[in-house]
Formats: sequence, C-alpha cells, structure tokens
Amino acid sequence: MRPQRAKAPATAPAAGPSQEQGQLHAVGLLTDGLAECLTSSPHPTFTWQLAQPEEADPARAVQTGYEIALEDAQGTKFWSSGPVSSPARRGIPYDGPALEDDADYAWRVRVRDAAGIPGDWSCPQPFSTGLGDAEWRAGWIRRAPGGRSPLEVLNQALRVAGSPFLPAPCPPVRSFRLEARVRPVMGWAGLILRSTGPGTGLLLELNTEGEVVLRQVPEWEIPTPGVPETAVLAKAQAFRTHDIHQARLPGKDLVAGSWQNLVVSDDGATITVSLDGAELLAVQEPQASAAPGRFALHQGPRSQAEYASLRITGTCDPAGTDAVLLDHRFDASEEHARACLAHWASTTAHRQPDEWTLFRTSVELKGMVRRARLFVAANHHAQLSLAETHCLSTTSFGYPGEGYYDAADVTALLAAQPLDTPVPLTALLHWYGPGQGRAAGLPGLLVHLSVHYTDGRREVFGSGADWSAGEAPYRQSGYRNDEGDPVEHLDGQAAAALAAALSSAMDDMPAAISYGSHPTLEFPRVHPRRTFIADEFVAPKAFLTADDGTLVADFGQVLPGRPEVDFLDGVPGRTLMIRAGYGLRPDGRVDAGKTASQNTDMSFPYTQAAGPQQFRASVHLGFRYLELPFVQAADLSKVGAVVVHGRHPGEGSFSSSDATLDAVFKLLRDSALYGVQEQFVDTPTREKGQFLADAVNISYATMSLFGEHAYTAQALREFGWSAVRYWTTGEDKGRYNAVYPNGDGKRDIPDFSLMIPEWIEEYHLRTGDLALVRELLPHLCSTADYALRYIPAEGPTAGLVTTLGGGSGPYLHGIVDWPEPGRFGYDMECAAKTTVNVQAYSALMATARLCGLAGEEEAAIRYASSARQLADTIRTRLRVDGVMVDGLHADGTPSAHASQHATSFPLSLGITAPDLAFVDARRIAAMGMQQGPLTVHRLVRALLSQGLTDAVLDLLTNKDQPGWARLLERGATFTWEAWDLVEGTDYSQSHAWSASVVKEIFEHLLGVRYTSAAGAELLIEPPVCRLEHARGSVPAASGCVEASWQREGGLMRLECTIPPGVTAVVRLPAGSYAVASGREGPTADAAVVPPARESAGTARLSPGGETAAGGEKVDFRVHPGTWTFTPRPVPA
Repeated sequence: MRPQRAKAPATAPAAGPSQEQGQLHAVGLLTDGLAECLTSSPHPTFTWQLAQPEEADPARAVQTGYEIALEDAQGTKFWSSGPVSSPARRGIPYDGPALEDDADYAWRVRVRDAAGIPGDWSCPQPFSTGLGDAEWRAGWIRRAPGGRSPLEVLNQALRVAGSPFLPAPCPPVRSFRLEARVRPVMGWAGLILRSTGPGTGLLLELNTEGEVVLRQVPEWEIPTPGVPETAVLAKAQAFRTHDIHQARLPGKDLVAGSWQNLVVSDDGATITVSLDGAELLAVQEPQASAAPGRFALHQGPRSQAEYASLRITGTCDPAGTDAVLLDHRFDASEEHARACLAHWASTTAHRQPDEWTLFRTSVELKGMVRRARLFVAANHHAQLSLAETHCLSTTSFGYPGEGYYDAADVTALLAAQPLDTPVPLTALLHWYGPGQGRAAGLPGLLVHLSVHYTDGRREVFGSGADWSAGEAPYRQSGYRNDEGDPVEHLDGQAAAALAAALSSAMDDMPAAISYGSHPTLEFPRVHPRRTFIADEFVAPKAFLTADDGTLVADFGQVLPGRPEVDFLDGVPGRTLMIRAGYGLRPDGRVDAGKTASQNTDMSFPYTQAAGPQQFRASVHLGFRYLELPFVQAADLSKVGAVVVHGRHPGEGSFSSSDATLDAVFKLLRDSALYGVQEQFVDTPTREKGQFLADAVNISYATMSLFGEHAYTAQALREFGWSAVRYWTTGEDKGRYNAVYPNGDGKRDIPDFSLMIPEWIEEYHLRTGDLALVRELLPHLCSTADYALRYIPAEGPTAGLVTTLGGGSGPYLHGIVDWPEPGRFGYDMECAAKTTVNVQAYSALMATARLCGLAGEEEAAIRYASSARQLADTIRTRLRVDGVMVDGLHADGTPSAHASQHATSFPLSLGITAPDLAFVDARRIAAMGMQQGPLTVHRLVRALLSQGLTDAVLDLLTNKDQPGWARLLERGATFTWEAWDLVEGTDYSQSHAWSASVVKEIFEHLLGVRYTSAAGAELLIEPPVCRLEHARGSVPAASGCVEASWQREGGLMRLECTIPPGVTAVVRLPAGSYAVASGREGPTADAAVVPPARESAGTARLSPGGETAAGGEKVDFRVHPGTWTFTPRPVPA
C-alpha cells in the first residue's frame, strides 16, 4: 500500500446509537519482538497481547481481526494493513515500502473481539530502524598486535600461555645444559632451542602424560585454533601410572599436569633429554650453522605451562667457557620471583591470548542535538562511554558475518553537552581469542554515532583510523582452563596511570588500525541483536572467616556473576588473588581442586594501586563463594557481584503440597534462569559454549517457564548457520555442530543433530512462528535425509539406523547419554542403538509435521511414511523376550543389556505398541533413576505417557536415589552435569540441562499444557496422583494462565484464570461439578459447553485390571476469565 498522508485516529470512531463498542484492545506492543526497539528491520514484525476493559464480557475476549496503522516521525500515517480477519497477533509482518534506516516510526493496532466489533486503538508504540550493512558510515578498527607478554608470576611459578616466541633473558649459546622444574598445565609445555628468531629452531614439547617430542619450530599466530604440525625429529614417552576418572575428549588432556624435572643438553651435535632422571631422547642433530642460537618459551593457543625454576649453563663465546647464563627461581620469595621476572621481556610483538584495547576519540557537535543514536558492534566485547558516562555494552562471539550489533538512544546525553567542548568517546574492547563458545576471529570495533540537529542537519561520527587505540590496563595471566578462557587480571597501577594519561592530549596513544569501512572481508555482516542480558548487583548473604583468618563472602547459592570489590586503600604493586569457588575446604578456604572448580582457575588476580580503588570484573563465572586473602573487612567498603542472565518476558510459578517438590522446582527454576547469558551455555564457568543438547533442554525449560522465545530463535538460527558453514555436502549434509559458535571449528555429535527437528516443533507450538520454520525447513529435511542414509535395506541390521555417521571418541556414532556414568551401563558396542533409532524417528516425524504446516505435503507424506517404517522395525527387532534392548550389534545379534534408556526413549515418543506400553512403563518405574540429566526428560515423558505420575514424583523427590532431591540433600543450588560428582573429574556443578523437566511439571503436575500454536488453546488437566494440591501460573499468549487445584475425595476442586485471546478445555475426573465464573458467579454447566466424556480409549486398563490413567474424565470448554469448578456432593 502506498504511504498515506492522513492522520491515524487515536481511538475508534465514536459509537452511534446503533454502533456497539468493541470489548477488546491491544496492549504490550512489540516491534521485532522488542518493547523498546532501536534496531528494527526495514520490514519489521508486530506483536501484541490482548486486554479488556473492567466491565467487559470475558466471552468476547477472543480476537477475530485486527488493523495496524504505521506513522512516521511527524505522526503522519505512513501505512495501514486495512482490516484483516485473523486471530494472529504474533509476528505480523509489515508488508509496506521498506522503512528508511536509522529513522523513527510508531505503530498502533485495534482488534476486533469475538463479536467482530473493533475496540479502541492502542497507544502508539514508537520504534526506530537499525542499519543495513550498506548503511554504516564507519570502519572496523583495532590496535597493533602485541603488548604485555603472556608471562606472570602467580602462586610461586612463572606462568606462560599462548605465544609462539617468548625469548629467554640469556645470550645465544653454542652448547648448553638446561634444567627446569616444569608443569604442563594444559596441553604441551614448549622450549625453543637453536633459534635465530620467531619461526626458527627446534621445538621441544612436554605434555601432562610425560610424552616428549622434538620437532621443527612451527610458524603461527593467534587466533589460530592450534599449533601447526611440523617434521618430528624424535619422540619418547616416560613411564607413568595414572588414575583415569573420565573419558578422554578430543583435544583434552587425559590427566592433570604434575611437576616434572626436565634436563636438556646440547653440545652442537647431540640433543639429550631427560625427565625425572630418566633419559628419554638422544638425538643426533648437528647444528646447521656455527652461529650461536637462542632459547625461547613456546605455548600454543589454549595451552599453558608453569616453571618453578629455570637454569641454563653453557658457552656463548668462541673460547668455549662454561658459565651460568640464567638461574631463575620463581618458587622462592615473591620479591625474588618478581626480580627474576624483571629480566624477561615485558612486551611482545605477537598477538596476546587475552587482548584488551582502549579506543578513544572526541565528538565535536555543530549544533543543538534533537536526536542521537549510537550503533556498536564488536568482536568480542565492548563497553562504550560518552562524556565519561557508560551508555552501551555489546558482545559477539560468532563467526565472520554472524555477529550482532546493539544501539542506544544518547539524545539526552549529547543534548546536555556544551557546544564548544569536544565530547570524549571511549571504548574498552576485550577480545579473548578462540574458545568454547567463541569463534576464531579477529579483534574489532565498529561504532556509528548518528546525530540530528534541531536545524535539520544530520551528522555521522564513525570509527576509523583517526581514532586512537592503546593497550588497556590488564596483565596476561594465562588461561583458566583448556577451553581457552583467559584469567582476567586487572592492573590497578596501570589503570591509574592510564586514567592520568587520558586526561592529557589524545596524541599520547597510537592511531587505531582500520580494516576498512563496513562491510569488510573480516566482518562481512552484522545482525541486530534480539536477546539481552539482565544484570543485578547482589550482596553476599554472609561473611565467613577461614581458619587462617581469610575473609570469604558467601552468596548463598551458585550464581553467574562478575565480582566487585571496593577497597578503602591499597598496597601499590601487591597482587591479591581474589578467588571464586563452588565449595569450601575443611579449613574454610575456597576449594580450588579439580572437581570442586570444574578444573578451572577461578581466580581474579588484582594488582593494587595506592588509595581508594574499585575492582570490577568484566567477565562472569558461576560461583557461590568469593575469597579475599590478606584483606580485612575493615579494608573494604563494598563486596558483591553483578549477576548476569538472559532477560525474559515473564515468569511462571509452581507450588504444591509437597515441600520437596517445591524445593526441586526452585532448583530447576534457578538453573534454567542462570543457564543463559549471551546464549544458552553448557555452564557459566568452564564451558560457556552453546552446546546443542544443552540448548535444547534449557530451551524447553525457558520457553515454558519464562515465555522465552528470543534465545531459542537465536540458537536455532545459529545452528542453522553451522549447517551452512560446515555440513553442506555428501555424508555431512543434515548435521550440525555440537557446539556453535566455537573456537575449534567443525565437530558434531550425531544424536545431537537429530534433536533439532523436535526442538523446532516445540518452538512453533510455543510461538506459532511459521516464518522461522520455513527458514529452517531445508535444514530439517536434510537432517531427516541424513538419518535415512544410514538405514540399510538389507543385512544384519536392515531397517534400522546403523553406525550413524559423525562424532568422535566417546561420542562416535552417538552419545546416548553424558557424562559416562549417566549411561548406566548402556551397551555402546551396538551398531544400531535403540536411542539413536528413536531419535531418528523423532527427527523424521517432526520434520513431516513441520513440512505439513509449511504446505510441503509431498515431503510430509514421505517422511511420515519413513518414520512409520522405522517405528515398526524398532518395535519388532529391538524387543527381545518382551523387553526393549540397547540395540543390535553389527552382526545383528541383540544386545544382552536392556537399559532404562532403551525402554523410555520409544515409550516417550509413542513408538511402543499400545498393548505393551503400560507394562514397559511399570518396568522402568521400578528401576528408579537410571538415566542421566541429559536424557531424564525422556524418562519423565515416558512415565507420564502412561499416567504414572506418582512414579515421576518419586524421580523428583526421592533423595535416596540419583536425582534432584539428592542434589538438594548434598547442598546443590544449581543442577549438576551428572547426578554425582566423581572425584578427579571436572563435572560441572552449574549445568542446567536437567531443568528441561520444568515443562513436564507445568504440563502434568500443575496440569496446564498448550494444545495449539502460540498457546491459543490450552488443556487444563490436574493430575491424578498423591499430591493434595498445587497452584501456579504458566506464560501464555496474552499473559499468564493461572491454575489452582485441590483434591476432594475422588474429584477435584479447580480455580483457573484464562487470559484474553485464549480458550481452554478443562478436564477433570468424571463427576458432577458446580461451575462459576469470576464475574457472574455460579452458572449452569451449559454456559461453558455441556460436559462431555473424554474420547474412548483414554481410560486405559493395565493387564492386571487397574486403571492406568486414573479413570474416566469429563471435559468443559471455557472462554477467557476466571472459573471455579467445585465438586457437587453425591446424593446419598
């Protein structure tokens, strides 16, 4: 429709004598899913909720149509949808002319009620458009690589991390003897010999298992994900005995590093290597040149070593005189260790593993400001300030072209600035290399500041080479873990010096380096962000004192947070090891052991300056305790943490007659909330990556509990991007990365890929978002085809998915469950695994149904037919002697093991034959908990499918078996990765994937579940179980559905509130009920549709004659409003 110049009416026309006013209006307007949208697309989508006036008839609170009007910044009507007959109110697309970039608009909507009568127009909802990639007037900038060397003395050792060449402070030698006490902490400890500079010489490497390798020095620079292979001259393995506590994962150390005594000698012809007194190598390798060579330390990306001592003797003159050339003891006093470190080069020209950059410019305003917008993108994290006022933060961890940008309205801030004074603009950029949840990209910052003056002029200030860029005041203190997360070390002295420098001329800092104007090869595209972080400062619940007097703050529960400490004074140059942790040692100090810390260095070293000062962490960790050594409470004015989690639109609730169940629900709620930051995460401490299965499970919880859709949509798109990036041809097609984005590139877990279609189907049920379904449908079809490629037509496993392609190590051909104890003995030798086949069935059926929704009928029929064939084969070939087994071996022999997984998986998806389903459910109920947190929702769904609600309550509340109640018994405040912590492992104590069962608690214990897309229709069915009562609320399309039920004899008393725009079927145990509405009081049953018996077959009988689902039910169909169902006394 062409733009119209008529004003849009603020309200509907006044009703005449024969014109009735509608009883429904729109509230909660969202543009592209956001209440305050500054980055809408040129063709945004519109969403709203429904509300009624106080005295309106709830029966008319159903939308039958709408009309949308769009206005420009002058309030002139720009576009109208015209009257549209539709109940839709989510994601309504704007189909007018493309909106101008960086411009202001407003829209309003009026809706027609159940009688077809339009109500009042909504209040106008303002929004602004963002920037298309061609509309940025700015360039990506960075600073020159290098800065502080990744060398630091901590814990009486020289810590070395992530650098191809760190020269030792010793002259070149012709022959030498090197003695070192060294500990490979992560990966390989490296020493470069016979070098004439970076990329030259020989590299001697030592790993945690006592393996030594001598090879040519590789050439590389961060952000390469790994050290390149070079020619190996020799290698050997020291004899070691290790206690192995968990499976070795690709790229991970099998055992923890230990201190080893390394001796290396070189006489110019032979290099000899000994470890702990045993000679391992004697390599004949004459020097190619008579010129002396240098020593250097070498650490690959995401690797780290520590040196307690390093001594070199040798000859560096033609006379051949031996001398001590270097003798450094880092395990001596701190003063001595610092003196030794002072001899090493304090800077490096190589890119640091943890790069902090301060950018600076000034904005010279040329008039009175009417409007100002700040747009920023960064890789990885940036904090922007204007006029010394923080105004915006942004984060992107994605691959090139998959990052995000943010925007802020800075009109008031700039309008308050004096005209003749330049306004300082600063940005702190933190780029910390490839790692878990972070792609291997380059550091960069993009800033576009758009200013509109009152006289009509417009000016853009963009980032470019005219900005200055220098190293920010952070030291290089190594990695927290082998996932590539650096230790954050704020240097208070350097920060104070930098603050003083910032008050001087800007020329004190070097010029920024520009990649070029956006878009560039390194950053070809940015997307407007649709997910946002909520942060809140929290104080400790208590302060504790360890046996040695150390102050420990206890936050009462595990929280993902950034520690903050305000000091009244400081000791200049003193480094405090502020340490976070999950638990305490017996002496009251934070436990930094491998299992207690998830094998993560959770310290925040802080080097103090003089006077009052503030420590503010920039990167969060999950923790409960914060330890402050060598500090008294009187030295502090504030201690706390900024808790960070995903921001969601609402929150449901649940409580019941079972106190343990309520405590479990709170555990699940907190875990789901804190399992999301910039993305769904494996854990907020060790592995902050978005693992596919973790994302699926957490999403099930967040969608049902918080009404969350944005993080799920973001994750689905990102995994779709992984398919395009890595899995496009041949046997790869149809797969997805196991974690994305990520620093280690292409890797998958086969049964994770099969989870995607079912996840998207659940997302559609929650949102009705068919546009995203259509966008991702080609990937879903590829996934269905991927499963079908591995079903042989003949042979021992004919008709079953066999050795599904993908995975590696303990994930090869399928993970089943994880960590390994959660498999409970599952037969991993099966070529045709039952769990994998059931997941394949799920992928096929979900894809078929989604194809049907999208109008792809032929594909829907094809995939549904394949799914039915697979289900038939699962039923016939994987049931042996009446029991489902773990699968078939390659020769067709059935597994001798019949796990709980093998029964629960097919039962949860309706594959199990109806006449065997209840027997199977009783069998797995008797087994208790024999599935891990990753797959426990399958077990819960299986039991609920047969009405065994009390068995589910046992899983949730029985502390005498693995499960959530036992976690509470052991003091957990966040769900764990495994049901039990195994000493020597790094299993996470902040792992939200078992929060998935929040969905089942709402649907089957509270009894509220969606039956149509976007929750337009609901089923409210209180369970027949041992609970006496329950109450709660569930987010729905136009608010929360509230339900409260109480058992009365064999019947149920129920009160429920249905929000506008939603209808519900109330299903209660068969009997006689008095029905009342909140507005009208008691009413006849006929007012809510005559009760009807549930369809035949719902009341199932077990082979023993007992009722499986609690007897017959009676249905009532109700419209929006508050309803009470009270059992009527049965006449005597």
